[in-house]
Amino acid sequence: MMSLCRRTLVVITASLAALMLAGCAAAAPSDPLGPQRREQIRQAILDAHWSDVVRDYPDALRPVVPIMRPVADNDHAAAFFECMRASGVPASPSDNGFRYNSSLGQSLLEFNSVRYVCESSAPSESEVVSYLSGSSRAALFDYQRKIVRPCLLAAGARSSAPPDGGPAYYLSAALAAWSPFAEILASKPRADTLAYLEKRCPPLPAWLDLTDTGPATRTSG
Repeated sequence: MMSLCRRTLVVITASLAALMLAGCAAAAPSDPLGPQRREQIRQAILDAHWSDVVRDYPDALRPVVPIMRPVADNDHAAAFFECMRASGVPASPSDNGFRYNSSLGQSLLEFNSVRYVCESSAPSESEVVSYLSGSSRAALFDYQRKIVRPCLLAAGARSSAPPDGGPAYYLSAALAAWSPFAEILASKPRADTLAYLEKRCPPLPAWLDLTDTGPATRTSG
């Protein structure tokens, strides 16, 4: 009798474990974009930035941009200038964007080609969001309020509660009106503190990575 009870307990325990694992698998987040829509957004961003180049240089050859990882709006300028300088272009910020003074003999076409690569490889969150559908925007908002904000609070940072207006509100004003990092940025934290928090609690989800995983990107205009 005792042996039968033990066998029954083992079966019940195994069944519960299986159900729990199944529940976890069912709760795993899906890809709100999908490969086809991701490629469409990627190409739209590439075309938008390349149009600025071919307007003045219609015969220019388009450089390949294999990596495209969006960055939070507050990090966008720093990412752009880091890319430009790493590519040998001594650009620096100015009141109306940036200035470029080169003693290295780069032509304006070379400058604009590097600018295209840097702008396209790290587009701002706002630029990418402008291409998202309502359901994808809602998924991004959910990531920020359910993943990022709790992570920041657990790290001891301050993060204001998101607005609560229901799904219709999430699709319209919420993304522009609220950010889990807003209160942190308003306090003007040290650069290393912000870098730590962004590494621990990534502002953007992995599914927003628009890096090319298929055939090589077109190289001509």
